[in-house]
Amino acid sequence: MSIIIPTYNRSGIIQRTLDSVYAQNYQNWECIVVDDGSTDNTACILETYKKEDSRFSYLNRPNSRPKGASACRNHGLYEAKGRYVIFLDSDDVLLNTCLENRIFKIQENQGNDFWVFPMFVKNRNDNKVAVEIPIIDNYLIEFLSCRILWQTMCTIWDINFIKKINGFNELYPRLNDPEVHIRAMIESKDNFLVLSNMVPDSIYMIDTNADKNILAKKYATSLDLFIPDIIKKLNENGLKNESRYLRKYLSNYLLNFHSYNSHKNNLSVLKVFRENNVISFSVYVKIITQYYLVLIFSRCLKNSTKKIERLVEL
Repeated sequence: MSIIIPTYNRSGIIQRTLDSVYAQNYQNWECIVVDDGSTDNTACILETYKKEDSRFSYLNRPNSRPKGASACRNHGLYEAKGRYVIFLDSDDVLLNTCLENRIFKIQENQGNDFWVFPMFVKNRNDNKVAVEIPIIDNYLIEFLSCRILWQTMCTIWDINFIKKINGFNELYPRLNDPEVHIRAMIESKDNFLVLSNMVPDSIYMIDTNADKNILAKKYATSLDLFIPDIIKKLNENGLKNESRYLRKYLSNYLLNFHSYNSHKNNLSVLKVFRENNVISFSVYVKIITQYYLVLIFSRCLKNSTKKIERLVEL
């Protein structure tokens, strides 16, 4: 079992993640931490873990790979020696029964490309809530519809499969989770298992301190790449009709991010959805019109934003 953790200046919190790996009841694991160029004392912390337990290793992202968590994950993936792989963020936590329970379920359900387990979500106030994964017929449509039912650490991958699909897309600053899972579900052709009835075995930390302006810019940049990439993948696999579900990503962007972004980025996002026929020309014109009304009548921003978001449903 290989556990891969990208990190960047997280010396104040990564110990909790590493301690949760160390505390696993299942012992046959390696933990690869890939640093994205930290300037804090992350290296010193990892050296301590390496000295105490040789199952921990610490790598630096090669300069040949772009900066970002996905490049770090991919670098760790091609250094990994395990048959199965879990990707953690540097603030995720595994419950101590996580690995043994996952291995047990894999042994009961062998031959899949990946397996998905429920998680807890915790905010900075330490309120922990179990996130139910509903039992549905088509998880691909859920992810295409911007309903992300699980996060990175919920999935355990067969290493040969995740390598076959070339790991994570390293160019995306956001949307890494939906992109890799959409691509994996298309390539796997339903040869994966979602264990909805399991007790959550990991904890995902919600970052409530993120800068919305930075997030909005990254989200816009990612959508410009994500939409044509996913459209191409759907078309190549005879799933052209499913592209209509992607309009939910535009709805999410307009509702949550457009007011934090530049006009140039907002118009670029609208353009990519129109050019890839995710929205019709008439809807595009209506959104553009409403968008400029928002700019003109800023006092009505809230109501106008809701109207823009509703237009995407047409």
